[in-house]
Amino acid sequence: MELINKSFEEIKKTRNPEDINRFLLKLIKNPIEEHLNFLDFFIKNLEPQILDAIKLNLIFLLGEIGKITALKRDFINFILNMYSTSDRWVRNEIIQTIEKISNHSQLSEKLINLIENALNDEYIPIKHNSLKILLKLEKQPNVRNIFQILNSKEPELVELGLEVLIKHLPSYNQLFNSLNTSENHRILKSKAIRVFLLFSFRSLLDLESFRNLIIKSTWLNDFKEKYLKEIETYEKILLKIV
Repeated sequence: MELINKSFEEIKKTRNPEDINRFLLKLIKNPIEEHLNFLDFFIKNLEPQILDAIKLNLIFLLGEIGKITALKRDFINFILNMYSTSDRWVRNEIIQTIEKISNHSQLSEKLINLIENALNDEYIPIKHNSLKILLKLEKQPNVRNIFQILNSKEPELVELGLEVLIKHLPSYNQLFNSLNTSENHRILKSKAIRVFLLFSFRSLLDLESFRNLIIKSTWLNDFKEKYLKEIETYEKILLKIV
């Protein structure tokens, strides 16, 4: 630790980004809570251009330490603030850091909102890692963007999205209520509805109850017909299985 402290004192004087990154890589080999003091200094005292050059390693180290101890609000705020101003590689590292933090600490509302919104990112690894976090949550997330995921052409994303929905919306009533909220039912394309039914319903009785809720809903007829058509097709498949 003495050598680490000596290196830190030298870096404080030079403020060379390459030296700081080498220093951070040393800390990554043995992430401990005491290292947070160094990170706190970097975050609060380095010029923006220097911080930008080291933030990838800094955020990774925060995640490694966050796996073993709860992070202070200042570090969480830093992660939140960095997300919108970073490239996709740093954004993905931030999402992975949040997942590491979630193993030890309860995620704040702001972090959960960030994860929910990250599902709109064009970079597939960010979507994938965000869904993994939502799957671990005990509290039901906002599912609107998850419905969007079901329209994806990426099978792994669709499967993960379905797992999140089934975990947080285990009954047909909950599924319908979510579709009925904020006009979420308008999001799903026919193929997504088909897959959604396949993963969500194993019982003809539940499927029939779900159908009745749609029939009685105030949805526009075009949307009702789209869902009812897919339900009818899937019902025939279930009848053959039974």
